[in-house]
Amino acid sequence: MYWLDLLYIAIALSLAAVLSWFFWWRPLRRLGRLLAQLASGESPKSCFIDSPSWFRKMERDLEILSNRIRQSEQILAEEKFNLHAIMTSMVEGVLVVDERHLIRLVNDELVKLFDLKQNPVHRTILEALREADVELIVRDTLQTGQPVVREVTLLTLNSEKKALQVELSAMPIHNEHGRVNGAVVVFHDVSQVKQLEGVRREFVANVSHELRTPLSIFRGYLETLIDNPELPPSEVARIHDTMRRHSDRLNALVEDLLLLTRMESKKLPIQPVTMKLDTFVAQVLRDYKSKLENEQAEVTVDVAPTLPPLVADPLRLGQVLFNLLDNAIVYSKPPKKINISAECVGKEMILRVRDNGIGIPPGDLPRIFERFYRVDKARSREKGGTGLGLSIVKHIAQLHGGSVTAESEFGHWTQITVRLPLN
Repeated sequence: MYWLDLLYIAIALSLAAVLSWFFWWRPLRRLGRLLAQLASGESPKSCFIDSPSWFRKMERDLEILSNRIRQSEQILAEEKFNLHAIMTSMVEGVLVVDERHLIRLVNDELVKLFDLKQNPVHRTILEALREADVELIVRDTLQTGQPVVREVTLLTLNSEKKALQVELSAMPIHNEHGRVNGAVVVFHDVSQVKQLEGVRREFVANVSHELRTPLSIFRGYLETLIDNPELPPSEVARIHDTMRRHSDRLNALVEDLLLLTRMESKKLPIQPVTMKLDTFVAQVLRDYKSKLENEQAEVTVDVAPTLPPLVADPLRLGQVLFNLLDNAIVYSKPPKKINISAECVGKEMILRVRDNGIGIPPGDLPRIFERFYRVDKARSREKGGTGLGLSIVKHIAQLHGGSVTAESEFGHWTQITVRLPLN
C-alpha cells in the first residue's frame, strides 16, 4: 500500500511538471527568445507565443512594440539617408555644434576646406579648426540666439596653401522649449569671387590707363595745331605721323579688347578645317614678310611636311602665329633670330616659337598670359603693343581644346609652346 501511494505521488508530480512546462515554461522560453531578439535589434517574424489565454495580452503588446521598433528604424534610416544626401550634395562646408561648443557633425566639404587630418567630431572648434573667428561667431549665435553672418579671412591654410576668404553663416538651433542648444555653421568660400573682383578692378584700371595715353597725345597735339595754325609743314607732318601711330595703336587695342570679350563669352565661333601645318606656316610668313624685313628678323622653320594634318580654324591660328611673331620681334636682340618648330606627340600637335630675346624673369613667367601684363612696358608700348597678344593666344588655344605654356632663360631666350589636339 505504501509503494502504491508513492507511485501515485510520482505520477501526479510528473503530470504537474508536464502541465507546468506546457502552460508556463515553454511560453516563458519563447518569450525570452523574443525579448532577446528585440534587445539585439532583430525583428522577429512573429510574436506568437502559443500559450494559454493569460499570455495573449503579452503577445499583443510585444507585437505592437515590435512594429513600433520597426517603424522607428525605418524612419531613422530615411532621416539618415536624407541627411547624408543633403550634407554630401552641398558645395559649402557645414558643421553642427552643441551648446558646449563641441562639434557634432561635419560634411566632407568642410574637411576639404580646412584640409583636416583628424576627425573633428566631439572636439571643440578651437581644437579642430584652430580658428578664433569661427569660435567667436558661434559664441555670439549661442548667446544671442540670433543668426550671425560675417566675412572672415581664415588663417588656416588649405591644401593649396592659400588663405581663404570665407563668408560664415551661423544659425541657432532651438529645442522644443525654445532654448538654444546648438548652432549650424555654413562656410561659403568666396576666395574666387574676391579674386575675380580684383581682376575686374585691375582690368578696368589697365584699360583706362591704356586709353588715357593716346587720348592725351591726341588732345595735346590738337591743341597745338589749333593754337599754332602757322606751324611749318614739316612740324605738321610730324604731328600727323605721331597721331596716326597712336590712332593705329588705339584701334588695335579696341579690336583686341573686343576679340578677347567675344572669346571669353564663348561667342566667337571657330570654323575648323583640315590643314597641312607646313603649308600654313609658309603662308603666314609670306604675309608677314614685309614686317620681318623691316625689323631685320631672320626666321627659321622646322615643320616637317610629313606631319599629320591638323584640324583648326586658319584665321584664329594665324592670329596665334602673328601675335607670337610680334612678341618675338619686339623682345629680340639684334641680330633677331626666330625659330618656328612643330612636332606631333600622341594625339597633339605641338607648335613652338622661340626667340633670342631679352628673356623673362622667373617671377614674371607665370603672369605673362594675363591681360595687359608686360615684362618690358616701355619697349612694348614703343612698338605699338597692346599687352593683350599672349592673352589672345591663350584663349584661342583653349577654344581649340588646347593649351599654351612659356619657358625662358632670362637674358637669353623665350619659347612659347602651343598644344593643339589633332582633331
